[in-house]
Amino acid sequence: MNTNAQVLVKDDNGNPVKFEDVVQQYQRQKEAHIVERGMDIGEGPNYHFDRWKWYWEQHLDENGYLVSPIQAYLEAKKISDRARLKTTTDRSDWQYLGPSTTSGGYRGLGRINVIDFHPTNVNEFWVGASGGGVWKTTNYGQTWTAMSDDLPRLDVSDIDINPQNPNTIYLCTGDRDGGSASYNNNYSIGVFKSEDGGQTWNPAGLSWQTSQFRLTNSLIINPEDTSSLTLATNIGIYKSFDAGQNWTSVESGHFKQLLYKPGDTSVVYATRFGSNNGDIYRSLDGGSSWTRVYNPSSANRITLAVTKDNPNVVKGIIALNNGGLHSIVHSGNSGSSFSVVYTRSGSNCNNMKGDLISGSLNSSNGANINGCGRQGWYDLSIAIDPNDEDGVVVGGVNTYVSSNGGSSWTMANQWTSSLPGVTTVHADKHYQIFHPLNNEFFECNDGGLYTYDGQSQQWVDLSNGLQITQFYRNAVANGVTGVLAGAQDNGTFGYTGSSWVNVQGGDGMDCHIDPVDSNVFYTGVQNGVIDRFVNGSWSDRISDNIPGQPEGAWITPYLISPNNNNHLIAGYREIYFSANRGNTWMSLTGGNVTGDNAQRLAMSGGNDPVIYAIYPDTPVVFYSTNYVPSTATNFDTIQVPYDATISDIKLHPTDSAHFYLTFRGYSNYKVAEYNQGVWKQMNSGLPDVPVRCFEYDTSNHVLYVGTDLGVYYMDSSSTSWQTFRKNMPFIEVTDLGINYESDEIFAATYGRGLWKSTKQYYGNPPDTSISVAVIPYADDVFKIAPNPNNGDFTLIAGTSVNAGESVNVSLIDYTGKIIQRNNTVVNTNRSIKVRAGSVPAGVYIVELSKDKAVIGRKRVVIR
Repeated sequence: MNTNAQVLVKDDNGNPVKFEDVVQQYQRQKEAHIVERGMDIGEGPNYHFDRWKWYWEQHLDENGYLVSPIQAYLEAKKISDRARLKTTTDRSDWQYLGPSTTSGGYRGLGRINVIDFHPTNVNEFWVGASGGGVWKTTNYGQTWTAMSDDLPRLDVSDIDINPQNPNTIYLCTGDRDGGSASYNNNYSIGVFKSEDGGQTWNPAGLSWQTSQFRLTNSLIINPEDTSSLTLATNIGIYKSFDAGQNWTSVESGHFKQLLYKPGDTSVVYATRFGSNNGDIYRSLDGGSSWTRVYNPSSANRITLAVTKDNPNVVKGIIALNNGGLHSIVHSGNSGSSFSVVYTRSGSNCNNMKGDLISGSLNSSNGANINGCGRQGWYDLSIAIDPNDEDGVVVGGVNTYVSSNGGSSWTMANQWTSSLPGVTTVHADKHYQIFHPLNNEFFECNDGGLYTYDGQSQQWVDLSNGLQITQFYRNAVANGVTGVLAGAQDNGTFGYTGSSWVNVQGGDGMDCHIDPVDSNVFYTGVQNGVIDRFVNGSWSDRISDNIPGQPEGAWITPYLISPNNNNHLIAGYREIYFSANRGNTWMSLTGGNVTGDNAQRLAMSGGNDPVIYAIYPDTPVVFYSTNYVPSTATNFDTIQVPYDATISDIKLHPTDSAHFYLTFRGYSNYKVAEYNQGVWKQMNSGLPDVPVRCFEYDTSNHVLYVGTDLGVYYMDSSSTSWQTFRKNMPFIEVTDLGINYESDEIFAATYGRGLWKSTKQYYGNPPDTSISVAVIPYADDVFKIAPNPNNGDFTLIAGTSVNAGESVNVSLIDYTGKIIQRNNTVVNTNRSIKVRAGSVPAGVYIVELSKDKAVIGRKRVVIR
């Protein structure tokens, strides 16, 4: 692979951007107190930067430079071209599992950045998600269809439908609100165009192949001459007069928004973004030349709105450099001049009466807001009623309405139920608009798409059916039909086997299900928060019990010991151990392993367990072979001979000195195997994109990796990775998990929710016609943990047996032969220890019987 051919992210001067330089710049700004200070809705002071840092750590070249997302696009085209020529069969059968339903209110599915409407069909409109692509409805949001799954980048800033020919649609890729130009997770690969109603997409002249680190924020189509386009980007405003084939730069600067004066396409308004550069611009020649008409001091971002009721009216909501409310402004002369119609009272954040951007509610003060958390640079929206120039709506964390042109405000919805009588709707408003055909109000926020029904005076969530959740991690357990998954900004979701529930709010991170008692599970929140749930209810924030309450990585790793389900291991700068499900903790390392926080952990079971830990930007694997529960231990290191950053580690099921590593970023290294001191690369067949995660199917000896372009597998008969993504879009796969009892593999994706497929078998799948392979017994008769195992496992019986009873436990092979039978007495907690260490590795049936009657059977995997 020629890494010189990679498309690097470049700064405004055309120079490649180095990750470490951005990190150092942020630290300098932080020390100078000019970065965001955090929000009162549970997001820490470095929230958006930490999210940026996590994302871009996965997308660096071997020299630490940011690699443009267009690299994934080029790789996806190669894969599609090769797929047309291949005759081998992809045995995957991916199905979207969810979530795609939400109860609304505080709960959500994912962030929607924009909506656009069909010019004549009131029931058809399109939305763009920050990571979930373009979606279309033809029945007013009752059902949705994905329209951009062939694109490798599913980040959308703007959608524009040609008003004269609705089959022509323009798409601004990237994430307009994901952060500043420096700290954005998802950059643009330019403007794409469809001429067949969204069935296919092609680049529309502006692809940024030579000048990346770009955002395409807003595009407008001249309704009278639809070949005339105007585009706002973070490096300036562009014009095209040939429907996007060619573009000309007409104004420099970071511009967020464009909009026409109603009824007059010669007048165009634009807003510029940046500290002390939050300005309003106007063009009187259709966007070819521009003049700054308003430059308020200390402004960061401005969002504008116009109305057909009075085309001369322009209103704007302005955010301060720190993200707080600056003012609401009004122009009655088509932007020639502006006046302030509303500003906050007081300059101290503890005395900010009616700050429309802050998200902290004080119920004793009604709608007065006294929080210091502000983020107007991230979520800032405004709309004016097309039939009433005095009817104004603005959005930040919450939504407010005014009936007098913006002089006074009433809260219309709130992100959490703190104020009685005000409806709860998901936080962070990114786009608000009145439907041009029926005047209904629409709101795009971090949870999805909402409307306000004027007749019922109710907020209605139209997000059901969208598949846009950005998952970081998932958790599965054998014998459990459910799945846990942690999502960006929408908390931890739980799948019960038939429906989804929102277990916890905020940001969901790593999660685990107790393999012995599935009524106990664990969830994570960013930077090291770990919570324990019992019987579906929150039990304790167990990370607060760790001495010193350390802060962890964006996704802090922790795991349940394979030898004892009560034992937990968690990785921060130190490695911590708990013997009682997180009630108390101790440091296993007795000090920092490195100066940073752990990113991944792995642990073997058996009599001599080994703990492995991965730290960022450290080309070594830390491990301890003398681990003893509740005892500090020494960690040694294994030098990794590859100049790449590790993204995941998985152990061989039967050999604790044998493991696999995956590597994030763009380099010559994708997957490596370490076996008793010998390293081997395993890169053949993988595209040149980051590899995020690894999974080992111990029952069939099949390896899986999750990449930025889906899942790949390698079985024991091959030396090259094969695609494993039938029915799955090109999407970033962040985590994999296997349920051996259901023979399914699960994939968490960053933008398209959770997927599942039957597993890959080399040769032929197992013969399930053998009578003992079909287990016609209730699933809750007993459980097996761990499963897979090394021959030693615990059988946890239900109420079908009682303590003190004599039972038989039999091990049956695939031919139906009983290869081991033990008569034992059930102990007080209805658990039975089974030792089958001498049995060859394979898949078996465990049969529980008493009084010559079979109580139940389950499949077990012995490795």
